[in-house]
Order: sequence, then C-alpha cells, then structure tokens
Amino acid sequence: MTTYRPVWIKCGGKSKDRATAMVMADSTGKKYPLFLVLKTPASKIKAVVQENLTLRQGFGKQLWKDVEPLQNRFQCRIYGNPTAWWNSLIGVDFLRYHFADRPDRATKKVLLLWDDFSAHFTDEVVACAAELNVVLEKIPPRFTWMCQPADVTWIRPMKSQLRKMWISSIRRQVKNSKSQNSTFKLQAPKRPTLVQWITDAWFGLSEAIITNGFAKCKIVHQDEAVDETVETTDPVDVLSELVANSAVDDTIDPTDDIELRIMNCNSGFKMYFEVLEFA
Repeated sequence: MTTYRPVWIKCGGKSKDRATAMVMADSTGKKYPLFLVLKTPASKIKAVVQENLTLRQGFGKQLWKDVEPLQNRFQCRIYGNPTAWWNSLIGVDFLRYHFADRPDRATKKVLLLWDDFSAHFTDEVVACAAELNVVLEKIPPRFTWMCQPADVTWIRPMKSQLRKMWISSIRRQVKNSKSQNSTFKLQAPKRPTLVQWITDAWFGLSEAIITNGFAKCKIVHQDEAVDETVETTDPVDVLSELVANSAVDDTIDPTDDIELRIMNCNSGFKMYFEVLEFA
C-alpha cells in the first residue's frame, strides 16, 4: 500500500523561496525520492513555456543549470512553476515515475489513497492511473488524522527536524553577527539549503516510524509498539537566547519567517505516503 503527501513551505516570507514537497514511502518502511515544486517565473513566450515544461520540468535554461545538479545531489525530483504548487501535469509525472516500471504492473493493482485535492483527480491523472493499473481513492478531509499514515506518525518528527535545522541556522547567524560586531539581520535559507533540509528531514525518519504509521491506521498488523519519542527544542529557550543577543524585535518581519503546510496520500498493497509541510 502506498501513502502520498504534499508539503507547502514558505521560507523567509519570500515568494521565491516557497516550495511544495511530495514524499512517498511504503508499508515495508522504504522511503522514495521526494518530488519538490519551487517557484519560478513563467516566460511570456508560449513556445518557451512549453519547451521549459517539456525539457526542464518548468525551469528556464539558466536556472535549470543550478536546479538539475540538486536533483542528483539530494536524490529528488524538482519542478518549477509560478505558484510553486502541485498540479495535474506534475501528478502524472509522479505516477509514472513511481509506478510505470514496476514488474507486476500488468497483473497487480496498486491502491493509492490520497487527499481530496482537485489536482489529484483531474481527467489526465485519472487516465494515467488507470493505464498504470493504479486505483485512486480519496481520503475524506476530516479523517486524515486517523486514515493517513503521514498525519498519524510521520509529520511530527519530520517537522521537528526541520525546526531544529532552522533554529541551528538562526543560532549560527546570531553567533556570526556577534563575532563580527555587526547588526543582526536574519537570512532565509537559499534554494540548495532548503532542498537539503527537506530531504534530510524526510530520509532521516526511521523505518520504524514509517511502518508504525501504517499500523496505527490499521492498514498492516504490527506486533510491537514502536517508540516515537521526538526530541524537541523548547521555543521559550530559543526566544530567550535570541532576545539576549538582540536578535528579536518588537515586531516580526515576515521576511524572517518559515512556514510549512501538509497534504496527504496513501497507496498500496505496498502502501506509500507523500508528505509536504513545515510549520
């Protein structure tokens, strides 16, 4: 069985740093390559837009030179569009990437349970799923907390790791500012850093955490409970440290913020899940 989930990320309040992340894992605990969608402007020339979509996953020639190496470096797929949001074109690529080459495609169906999101069920996506012998089923919006393995066990530890990375970055910046005796100015993570954070947080999840999500949703049987203790950082301690270092103003500049949002999907008789969100 497979579970899928998208994550929307807004870093530093800057639209250019917004990203959507799709993660997938199966009921054996195996995690699959991330699908990321980053924001990039569209050309005003229709032919160029089509060329970018066909040859470079939505990116222009120059930007693709920077983005393509990130795919190999972090073992993920990266797409670009003006909204940094999931769409049916990427959904079709997602299905083909994960399910087109499986050896038992002609004889065995895969059940894919994913969130009730319009781009997941367009005519193009539904037709592609049928071609690949993938059965699509919606998870009711108010039941993901008990039916979506990602919501049940995966997201919390993933978000915890992302927070740790962001806090570590802030602390380094404060330390550097003090050592240089300069005015502190918080810098949002650059694109390569953002991609690394997301992939590290995802692949850092243990096999036990992944399988426990399926077990808690009663999708597979599990004899023993899995320890899901998540190490957290006390935000009060972090805030106190920043105040002490004059890194906190009376008002919060939106360019100094990070925000994440998650969407879900499951599939299987191996079950997969996709994740997207940070908050």
